[in-house]
Amino acid sequence: MKRLLAALTATCIAVVGCSSQTDSDADSKTVTIGFTLEPTSLDISGTAGQAIPQVLLDNVYEGLVRASDDGSISPALAESYDVSADGLTYTFSLRDAKFHDGRELSTDDVVWSLSRLLDDTSTEILPTQLAQFARVDSVDAADNLVTITLSERDNDFLYSLSQRGGVIFKQNTTDFATTANGTGPFELTKWDKGNSITLERFDGYWGRRADSKTVVFRYFADASALSNAMLAGDIDIMTTVQSPETLQVFESRSDLKVLSGSTNCEVTLSMNNSRAPFDNVVVRKAVRQAIDKSALIDVAWAGYGTEIGGFVPPTDPWFEDLTDVAPFDVDASRAALTSADVAPGTPITLDVPPINYATNSSEFIAAALGDVGFDVTITPVTWEEWLDRVFTKADYDMSIVCHIERNDMAIYANPDYYFRFDNAEYRDLITAASAASTSDERTSRLRDAARLLSEQSASDWLWLMPNLQVAKRDVAGLSKNAVGDSYYAARIERV
Repeated sequence: MKRLLAALTATCIAVVGCSSQTDSDADSKTVTIGFTLEPTSLDISGTAGQAIPQVLLDNVYEGLVRASDDGSISPALAESYDVSADGLTYTFSLRDAKFHDGRELSTDDVVWSLSRLLDDTSTEILPTQLAQFARVDSVDAADNLVTITLSERDNDFLYSLSQRGGVIFKQNTTDFATTANGTGPFELTKWDKGNSITLERFDGYWGRRADSKTVVFRYFADASALSNAMLAGDIDIMTTVQSPETLQVFESRSDLKVLSGSTNCEVTLSMNNSRAPFDNVVVRKAVRQAIDKSALIDVAWAGYGTEIGGFVPPTDPWFEDLTDVAPFDVDASRAALTSADVAPGTPITLDVPPINYATNSSEFIAAALGDVGFDVTITPVTWEEWLDRVFTKADYDMSIVCHIERNDMAIYANPDYYFRFDNAEYRDLITAASAASTSDERTSRLRDAARLLSEQSASDWLWLMPNLQVAKRDVAGLSKNAVGDSYYAARIERV
């Protein structure tokens, strides 16, 4: 998230370190931000989970480029960049920057960091990131220039560089799990496991310094504890309203403000496509038709949410309303299950991680599927177990999680991803979109891919999550939208 304070003038924006308050005032006001999911590790490239890039990406670590709220790409550690006419060669001019330990950034660090992504057998890099950089042939440097050569055009390449896969580390870093030595506007100073992560402003930062000296990412066991902390004044920002039915309580407080924005977060009911009965598209579609999404949104999220029928948010150019592909129809669902020889009472397990949208949805979904003949067992799982057993090993029947990454349709093109969706036609469409020579062609291919994905019912997409936040009225610089992995804190301050 990257939004400048509205009160800043154009002159002020141009001056590194300019602030709307005096240095002494700014330094005395720590900003505390509340979350419900704590990282299990600090390894941003090798451990799954949104909580890691949420705190580290763009705050502590940076890439050559950065993605802004509107999806545009701007230089970060690269002062400028150039793309060849054929889309195969990217040349980056590296800016002067320092790591938090004081060592100057060099092209060797860039080459080393990005070359880690070229070993497709690596177990140190997340498979999703390896797939994103699969078209990279080489990473080379000369003088202050880094040249990346692709085997074929990839229209998502710059965006991939702006995300966790494109993070630049100090060469030969080995301890990714417990330390973080980046080049960002903040340095990590303390991780109090089970409680908080503290970031301090890095005064040697190459760009405009952070508006707050200290930012604390505070973690709470559940949504109730998070809400209570906001009401008690223990935190300055509640990053997500996990119980929307409580919004009136916050809105009635004169010292608080409620912000509503958009996200890319599709609340996804995943089905293991490699495991019976979900290896049959007829069964998967029947599951989708058994669930009344409008009623579910009312029950689970107090009516705050948007039905979309697919895996694309309305903010993407290739969005198409696909709610008519598998509309709510209990009779059609029962008939489809009968035609697929799914016997009444067929047992399935729904693994539910400790996240409110998942726990709030589970009973409704179990009842809906029970109504069409399934015998559903709800199994609560810890976040660590979900990452290990469900996400990594794909040892599950069904689960619920929100996929918040931007431009992430390619995850369904990976048959080893935890959905285990294996469809050659879909992979070809994603490949064609990445290699498209025009934006119109790319949009067309992605729209076709999204429709195919919905028609195959690779998952069920329950609703698109709104971004509901609560903040103290003296907090400024907070973005309303959440459209990527990073919770960018450098522009947040108390005034």
